[in-house]
Amino acid sequence: MGSTVTSNLSPYLEGAFGVPPGPQAVLPASAYLVGFIFGPLIFAPLSESHGRKPILATGFVFFALSVLGSALAPTWPSFLLFRFLTGTFGSPPLSVIGGVLADVFDDETVRGRMIMIWSASTIVGPLSGPIISGFVSPLGWRWAFWIAFIVAMASLGAVIALPETLASKLLMKKAARMNKQAGSRWFIAPADRTTLSRPLYLLCTEMLLSLTCVYMAFLYAVFFMLVRIFPSIFQGVYGFSAGISGVAFSIMGLGTFAACLAFLWYDSIALSISAKHPEKKAEYLRLPVGCASGPALVVSILWLGWASKPSVPWIVPLLAMVPYGFAYQLIYTAMINYLADAYGIYSASALAACAMTRSIAGALIPLATDKMLESLGIAWSCTVLAVIGAGLGFVPLLFIMYGEKIRQGSRFSAALRAQTGNPQGPELMRSLSAV
Repeated sequence: MGSTVTSNLSPYLEGAFGVPPGPQAVLPASAYLVGFIFGPLIFAPLSESHGRKPILATGFVFFALSVLGSALAPTWPSFLLFRFLTGTFGSPPLSVIGGVLADVFDDETVRGRMIMIWSASTIVGPLSGPIISGFVSPLGWRWAFWIAFIVAMASLGAVIALPETLASKLLMKKAARMNKQAGSRWFIAPADRTTLSRPLYLLCTEMLLSLTCVYMAFLYAVFFMLVRIFPSIFQGVYGFSAGISGVAFSIMGLGTFAACLAFLWYDSIALSISAKHPEKKAEYLRLPVGCASGPALVVSILWLGWASKPSVPWIVPLLAMVPYGFAYQLIYTAMINYLADAYGIYSASALAACAMTRSIAGALIPLATDKMLESLGIAWSCTVLAVIGAGLGFVPLLFIMYGEKIRQGSRFSAALRAQTGNPQGPELMRSLSAV
């Protein structure tokens, strides 16, 4: 929610801080996403060695304090600074939660469903931001952040109650407890070395991750471009108020809900399909829904752009957001699940690399949205996005065709398979649990 809560605040922020209209109007959202770039590079590797809970809990506390700082910021530079800090400390869930789910759910089917639920929640939050800012901004722009702060404090209990899930951290605690009881140092738990460069290393050396990051970066950038384009359509063309425009934007959630149902349907037959292709089990288990969703994404963007005319009823372009939400959710869920399967205990670093690259795109590309709309208009701007989306839509298909060969040629994947097969890895956890 914090990423889009500024979407309808531009006129009020410009008046309060004396900011000229133009590219600076996008800076509150971009500053937040710049924080998303740096945060995962630090927090994800730390979570793989120091535990998931300390990173999530500490990050969330500072996230809430940064939201409070945004509400109280006296100047434009201080406001942008707090937006950057909010994004930085709000970034751990995007990378660490994937690791948590990989820790807890060994079964591929169950883990896929849990990641589906988590990824759906990452859509619900951003959809609520424009609604809140649209309705409360006339009362004062700071009220949007006071509401965000209240929601954050109400959510803090869930974060504090979250148990630790990282196996190595649990083993170290258990070994220390057993040594204390036995009065010795017989029990030694394996420790993982913290490597802050791991997300960048994976991004630069793993082709699967690199292509996934490019696709996800495009999806993320289009989402934040739509946050800018949508008011131009429904406030500029159809005369909606900011609040009603925010409510209209949330219709994307219907597509998200439909995508969850479609994912569950495919999940029921995924094991039988992947069993027919044992050499490409991971690919057929996750990626077919991503292949099917690529065309839906392209059609929805073209539909939105070319139907947004005064001569066309407002309901027509609005309905385009349903297939967009459907495609976005299925593609996101398929690709994130594929990364979690491929990188196992290091999925947090893989997801951190993904979060970093899509945040770069989300922070920079929307800066050109207003200029693109002025130069090309709504229809042709959406056409450009659709053409790029059509090209990237082949990524899941390429993975189905060549993903297994790519993983076999990956030094990191080979090391991961060797570690997974080592009895001192997962077997050690079971043996200590038995003791």
